[in-house]
Formats: sequence, C-alpha cells, structure tokens
Amino acid sequence: MGSATAVSAPSAAPVLRIRPPPAWTPEEDARLERLAREHGFRHWRRVAARMVPGRSSRECRGRWRNHLARDVYHRPFTARDDDDLARLYVRHGGRWREMSRAVHGRTSRVMRRRWREVRDSDAFLSRLWRPRSPVSAPAHQDAAVMEPSLQQQPVFTCVGQCLLLTEPLLASFRNLLSQ
Repeated sequence: MGSATAVSAPSAAPVLRIRPPPAWTPEEDARLERLAREHGFRHWRRVAARMVPGRSSRECRGRWRNHLARDVYHRPFTARDDDDLARLYVRHGGRWREMSRAVHGRTSRVMRRRWREVRDSDAFLSRLWRPRSPVSAPAHQDAAVMEPSLQQQPVFTCVGQCLLLTEPLLASFRNLLSQ
C-alpha cells in the first residue's frame, strides 16, 4: 500500500529587477526649470504632471534641489572646504541639514557624501591617528599583567566602514582643528 508522492521541483524564486530611473536629458532639465519657475518651487505635483511621462514629483524636486537650483555649487571640494566640513561635523554631529545651512551652495546630500569620502581616506586618518607613546614596562612584568591604565588604549575603533568616535578621538580631533 505504498502511495506514490510526486517530488515537485523547487519553485524558482521570482527575480526582482530594480531599474534605476532613466538619466535626465538637457531638454528635461530645461523643461523642469521653466515649469518650476511657472508653478513655483513648492508645487512639484503640478510640475511633474506637465513633465515627460515617467517623472514623479519626488524625482523633479530632487533634480531641482540637488542639481539645478542656482544656489548649488558644482565645484570640487578644496582642502579648506574639507577642514570646514570637519569643524562642522564636530559642532553639529551628523545633522547634515544644519551643516548644509552653514555652508552656502552645498546640499546636505553632497556634504554627507563628501564626509564619508574624507572620513575613510588615509590622509584624514593619519592626521588623527596619533598612537600614545608605548609605556615602558618593568622587565619582570608581562604586558598582559600590566595595569589596564598603563596599557595602550586605541584612540579610535573602526568597525566595518563605520568610524566610532570615542572621547580620546574627539579630543585629538578638536586639538587638530584648533591648530
């Protein structure tokens, strides 16, 4: 009395392909500028309704605010800009909107992207990393037996791509920026 069971092949999981929106053309940029002036810079649904089909109000607003607005600079960051960015980060933390308000012509998105580039660069980390001088231990003591206060503690800890700002690092960072 055996019953035959059909072994079904495992069903293939559907593949979800996410296509990025098409790149903006110069004609679309010109049309967006004209429509934004006509309808105002807060009525993005009206602007999107009169744009080429396929452009949402969110895409139109983002394109305007991050690329086409007159007060957005499209020049590369200089060393002075990077120093200003570091000072602003110490003052405001990760509040990018406040930081972008302090710097004319830079959006919060651009400032956040640049901070991540600068933060992970070797030049920036070498300016911050100043290991404490090694403590000379007596000959009879092993380094593992030394008091914790005498052992060298790291100034910062790097976990993946995240730089954890510990208090000694912030202090050295502030000293570096005040010079």
